[in-house]
Amino acid sequence: MSDKHDSNRRTFIKGAATAGILGVAGCLDQTAGGGGGGGDGGGTGTESQGAEQWTLGTSSQGSSSFRIGSTWTSYANQNDLLDSVDVEAVITEGTSASYRRFDAGQYEMSGTTTQLLEDSPDEGAYADQPLENFDSIRQVRGYMGFYNFGLYNADKVSGWDDLEGKSVAISSPGSGTRPPVEWLVDQEIGLDNIDNRYMAFADIPSALRSGQVDAAFTWTVNQDIAQGWFQEIDATVNWKPLQFSDSTKQALSDDLSYSTYVQLDEETVSSFSENYSGPIDSFTLTYLYAVKASASNDVVYDIAKFTHEHGEDLVEEDEVMGFFPDADAFLGTLHPDVPIHQGAYEYYKEAGLWEEYDLTAPPEAN
Repeated sequence: MSDKHDSNRRTFIKGAATAGILGVAGCLDQTAGGGGGGGDGGGTGTESQGAEQWTLGTSSQGSSSFRIGSTWTSYANQNDLLDSVDVEAVITEGTSASYRRFDAGQYEMSGTTTQLLEDSPDEGAYADQPLENFDSIRQVRGYMGFYNFGLYNADKVSGWDDLEGKSVAISSPGSGTRPPVEWLVDQEIGLDNIDNRYMAFADIPSALRSGQVDAAFTWTVNQDIAQGWFQEIDATVNWKPLQFSDSTKQALSDDLSYSTYVQLDEETVSSFSENYSGPIDSFTLTYLYAVKASASNDVVYDIAKFTHEHGEDLVEEDEVMGFFPDADAFLGTLHPDVPIHQGAYEYYKEAGLWEEYDLTAPPEAN
């Protein structure tokens, strides 16, 4: 998995390797709609006369990425708040799958994570099939922060020491949570020492209850907002958290530039759990939106402006939108070495936000 890299590698990568992406994208097309304003499911809203039509790749149905993407795109379309573009949020196999499809030109905008940017274009998950167009990928804004943690069925096992050879639900196959969770499991017990399972998040509660898996990984959004499927676990499984070893905590601090160790305190945990109220060890992961450098400056400017200036309205629509009005969250947690898109950069400069954060300006601005 990713260690810290020399920042020069990421200043503006030229000539990213090209290998095998078309075959992968073709396989993905069989399970989710691709490209150019089409796609499988979920988007709502009206089309503005003469506006560009964009597709936003989110994640699986029921995921936070789809929930958030659906909320802001629907709100913008229904209230005619984006004159230059109509954006349709679509269901995909997962955030990492969306990111690869976006790289292949199938979506105009995609969710991704700081960890996936860190591994791009040809490390970690991309070592065998590098991204084609990483040199053209630009960040727009963060849209949520995950606080990931592990839990186990206390009626079946007793923690890390009892998980060797047992089944553990890592994530859905295409989720952006998969690589960092794999890294953490490898630190604690060794990924090869468990039966790692990849399944739809909605299937994990019943798998824990039935003994199909003995442990799983989940998350809260922005610390204290639990997922519906975690709430099902909380209500139906005698679970306890997988606490992190001191060596893992140190590695999160020293080795990963995209993640931070955070202990969720008892007050925070009791706000989202009915059946456990002790502290929980977690690690962060920032989710963000990316576009290509060639995307219209006007469109990206409008999206950056709308999602910031109507951030409080979006929080009223859904509490999971807490990143949207908070520049410390949506700008302060972006990857520092991957350029911001020119249109977003222009808005953040105009709004007086740019100088507050250690981010990389687009090469086009130099």
